[in-house]
Amino acid sequence: MRVLGIDTSTKTTAVGLVEDGKTIAEYNLTGLTFHSESVTNMIEEIFKKFNFKLSDIDLIAVGIGPGSFTGLRIGITVAKVLAFTLQKDIVGVSSLVANSMRDSGVVAALADAKRNKLYASIVNNENQLEILMEDEIISVENFKNILSKYEFITLTGIDAPNFIDNFENAKLSLNLEMSGASVAKLGIIEYEKRGADNTFSIVPNYLKLSQAEKQYEKNKNS
Repeated sequence: MRVLGIDTSTKTTAVGLVEDGKTIAEYNLTGLTFHSESVTNMIEEIFKKFNFKLSDIDLIAVGIGPGSFTGLRIGITVAKVLAFTLQKDIVGVSSLVANSMRDSGVVAALADAKRNKLYASIVNNENQLEILMEDEIISVENFKNILSKYEFITLTGIDAPNFIDNFENAKLSLNLEMSGASVAKLGIIEYEKRGADNTFSIVPNYLKLSQAEKQYEKNKNS
């Protein structure tokens, strides 16, 4: 199975190509890039290097966030247009979980949600992928409390260096940037578990504050 992975949830535009579970190609651009221009150019560049066409892929996996509102819409739109035009299956996956897949053990992925909040998730990659905490928007302090119950954590995500000092039991991953190949591999896992998504129903995962967090914000500002 050939799977194209796309993610534009962060400052990194990530595109990856996986065949039969193995990474064939990966292309990442990080910085002040324009996702709408870079993602299509990157896909085209990758397929120029191989002896098959874009139409030869079997599945498109796209990161649905959480993350940048504008970036997410661009990546998801590109993936949906490709899926519809090529008549290929598509699956939306957690960008945070995908970001965790290149490290082993207990891995926490985070992104800066501003105002001392994080987009965060926790997985265990010891044997097979296990979700320990689903994607959530959470205060730094509350996330610190959650992580404290683990003996050792690997922290990943391009914003992780800005928060590492808050977590005494964590070390920084060597794989901070988003990986298009990881998005593709997570897409295979989700596809085998639940099948394809409806192309038109895939939307960005714009996380909202939990009721507890809302109450905390209300009390703090009152």
